[in-house]
Parts: sequence; structure tokens; C-alpha cells
Amino acid sequence: MALHQTGDNVTARRPSSLEEAAHGHLAPDDATRDFADRTPTESDLKLSINVLFPLLGGRSTLSHEHLLPIFVSLIAALMLMAIPFPGFHLMMGGKMAPPGVNEAWQVFSILGIYIAFIINYYINQMCGRARSGLLQALVSVAMFWLLTTPFWDYWYDLFYSLIPAQNLERSSNPLAVIAGDVFGTGLGEEGFKAVPLMALALVTVAFTFLSRRTTGGLSAFLSGVAQHFGLREPLDGIVLGAASGSGFFIYETLVQYVPQAVDEAKTNMAFQGLVQLLGRGLPELTAHSAYSGMFGYFIGLAVLRPSMAALVIPLGWLCAAVLHGAWDATSDLVDSVLIGVPIHVVIGVLSYALLAGAIFKARDISPSFARRCVKFRSADLAA
Repeated sequence: MALHQTGDNVTARRPSSLEEAAHGHLAPDDATRDFADRTPTESDLKLSINVLFPLLGGRSTLSHEHLLPIFVSLIAALMLMAIPFPGFHLMMGGKMAPPGVNEAWQVFSILGIYIAFIINYYINQMCGRARSGLLQALVSVAMFWLLTTPFWDYWYDLFYSLIPAQNLERSSNPLAVIAGDVFGTGLGEEGFKAVPLMALALVTVAFTFLSRRTTGGLSAFLSGVAQHFGLREPLDGIVLGAASGSGFFIYETLVQYVPQAVDEAKTNMAFQGLVQLLGRGLPELTAHSAYSGMFGYFIGLAVLRPSMAALVIPLGWLCAAVLHGAWDATSDLVDSVLIGVPIHVVIGVLSYALLAGAIFKARDISPSFARRCVKFRSADLAA
């Protein structure tokens, strides 16, 4: 072994792999090392299909959706380049918007949907890919469609006129304003966003009940529908709740707030719409997903523990409503940006901290989370 001497200190220095190979201290195979000074085994040196062409040699890259965000990003970029799209028009005051405004609105729509996808993809990954992207998209579309039906009008009147939350929000009393925001915006919107989740939960319970009392192909069909398209546990509720919140945000922002900002702007209409989308849309999208995802946790908990449904569903509804109402009450009561922005930051961080806590707890009590993790890990190792 070579010695390295500095002054009075003598320390042992390990010879490098090249020195050992030069003096014959290594076996012929040991002389072939990689740049990290590792000795490859014989099997590592064999060239195979999955070494030369990793995408063709294994299915894990596609099956585990690692490429999905990149793919969606490329599609969004190509769609932005293809604007304007014929037959896709913004209606303002019963008339088609001018071409420039219409093109800007198409840009806003693509960006809004893309941002919603990224947030839902991230939440689904945190939940261990609890639900398929197709089911998430269907829930978002269902929420968007429900907002165009008379059902939303009746629901809105129930909370804003009959309670009446709208009059409370216009009160000069701060406590009345907070109450109006909690009972109107909070309970009203969060309850409406839970409609697709409650429907899926009821279908899941009914199909599971029937599958246990039937046999053969019918039982397998009912069980398969409940397993692949149902809401069976808190993780499912979180993911599908976030998807429902995204559908609500897309409709509210792209159909209501952005066109309104463009219509009211005297100059730079497209720019005003973009400011509205980014300034309001980004915080609102994340907030809507957090509120409805948290409520979804309680709905899934009720499916998992039916005996607790009478307690956990109202509790989850109230928690989501209070956070949502606090967000809106801050906008209604605080005029100063220096004060309002920090409060919104605190509410937003708190909402996602509570959502993260719900995700971690849901993973602990999930009947399927551990099995999915083992399945994904086995597929990765096999690839």
C-alpha cells in the first residue's frame, strides 16, 4: 500500500484503480471500471433491447404516467401556437367578442385547463395515484356541466336568497359579512362541488351491496364498476374532490370573471383578462382544489366507515365552508393589499397544510394504498 507523507504525518493512501491495474494487483475484470470506480458484473455488460431502447424494452415509463405532464405540456404549447380555433367563440352581451379578444380568451382557456391539470396530477401523485386521470376529467366535466343547468340556479337561490347570505355579505357589520361568506359562498359552493362526489359514493355503496348479493358475471361487473369508477375511501375523495373543484374554477373564471374583466376594461382588454386569470385564477384554483379535496376526504371516510357518516359529512362540509368563507371575507373586509395579501397567504397555506394532513392520514388508513405501492415498485423493478 502506498504511503502519503506530509511533514511529520504519515498517512496511508489507497492506490488508485489505474495504479493497481498497472502493478497487477487487480484481476483482469477489475481493471475495467466505470467513471464512478465501480466494477460492472458480466450481466451489466450485456446489451439488450431494454438497454439500447429503454422505452421499447419496458412498459413502466408509459404505464406509470411519468411522461404525462411532459405530453400535456407539449399539447398545450402546440394548441397555443394553433390559435385562433374556428368555431370557438366568446360571447359578450349576447354577441361574439371581437377577434382579438376571442383569441385572448382561447389563450386563457388553454392556460386555465393546463394549470388545473398540473394541480390535479400533483395531488393524485401524492395520493399514490388513487384514481385514473379519465375519472378525474369526467368529474371536472360533470361539475362544469352542472353549473350550466337550472340545478345550480336553484342551489344558488337556496343559499344566497333564502338563507339569505347575499344580504349578509352586503351588511356593514363585519360579523354579518363573515357569516354571509361562510353560509353563502362557503356552504353553497362547497356543497355544490360535492354533488358529483356524493353521487359516486352512493353508486359505489349500491353497486358493492348488489355485487355481494349476486353471483357470476353480474357480480363481477358490479364489483368492477365500483372498484374502477367509484369513491371507496378518503384518498379517492381527495383526488375526485380536487377534480370537482377544478371544474368549478374553470367555469367560474373562464365563463364569468375573465369575460367580465375584458368587458369592463376600456383599453388593453386582453391584458386585463390575463391579469384576471393569473391574479385571481392561480390562487382561486389552488384554493378550490384544497377546499373540495378536504371535503372529499370526509366523504370518503363516510364510505369507508358508514356508521360515522352522520358526523363526518357535516363536519367536512363545515371545515371547507369556513376556510372558503374566510378567504372571501378577507377580500370583502380588507381594502389594503399590504394586509389582505398576507392574510390570504396564511389561509391558502393553512388550507393546503390541512389537505396534506388529510392525504397522509388517508394513506395510513387506506385499504389499497399499500397494495398499489407494492404493485408500482414491482413494475419498476421488473422494467
